[in-house]
Amino acid sequence: MALPKNRILGRTTTIHLLMALVLLLGCHQGYVADAAFLGIRPEAVSLVPKTTNVPNHHRRRRRHATAAAIASRLRMGLGDFTVELQKPLGIVLQERNHDDTSREGGRGGGGARVRELVEGGAAAIRTDIVPGDVLLHVNENDVSTLDFDSIMDLLTSLDTAVSPARLAWGDGLGMLDMPKNVVKQLKSTEDAFYVDAVVRRAVREIRRRGGNRLGDLLRVEVIIGAGVRKGNFDGEDGRKGQVRFFAIFSTGGGSSYSCNVQATGVQREEDGHIEIVSLSAAKDEGLGQTVEFI
Repeated sequence: MALPKNRILGRTTTIHLLMALVLLLGCHQGYVADAAFLGIRPEAVSLVPKTTNVPNHHRRRRRHATAAAIASRLRMGLGDFTVELQKPLGIVLQERNHDDTSREGGRGGGGARVRELVEGGAAAIRTDIVPGDVLLHVNENDVSTLDFDSIMDLLTSLDTAVSPARLAWGDGLGMLDMPKNVVKQLKSTEDAFYVDAVVRRAVREIRRRGGNRLGDLLRVEVIIGAGVRKGNFDGEDGRKGQVRFFAIFSTGGGSSYSCNVQATGVQREEDGHIEIVSLSAAKDEGLGQTVEFI
């Protein structure tokens, strides 16, 4: 099997979250899902005011439009971000291994992911890019399914002297699995999105800190526990999310193993940034070694 290509940029040149949220968001005009089954107040999940005397075909049309809007928000929003950089970029890219990113959300084959950042480079200093991130767009060009050599040619041809390159990235996790029992622990749609954000932030911290300790974090298998509460944390109002999830790691050579990851994230109202304040990973196999990141 051919080894993935690497190229450095800069020196010279069970229930997807969508399904869970459809349950959470299961209120529409003239239609209310069984919120009691989920342990959620119907008013907490309502998308629009409830009305009467709406023809059934109008209800179905609006329901389908709402589902499409939710899917668009999830598929294009969660885990995606954009940065602007000038050369040298200071990023080492490699071909994506699609066996490792099977939950990428159906974006197809091809593409490139971050292998590492050049120490002291522009990306390492000024962005939140971490190993494992997937390159989605270069300026207005969709490169998520482009072959690796074509992506490198496009990046090499960029002229950032006049304006910086606009690069869109994804975390490569796709939609996260959130089982029904986890959904029932949450009080609102907002909590579900927050849990998703805490898990993704925890993954970024592991990828940033743990390359040589656990190997590459390939994907999140499933979220197995979550809780959210609002309060005052260190003198500031905000909310705290505690999550547990199984993640798959690779040590190279084609071998992989699972870890039980626990993380706590705090989001303060002042800036909205999520800070991971505790983070650990325990191997499910072997000696059960636990790695404390934070």
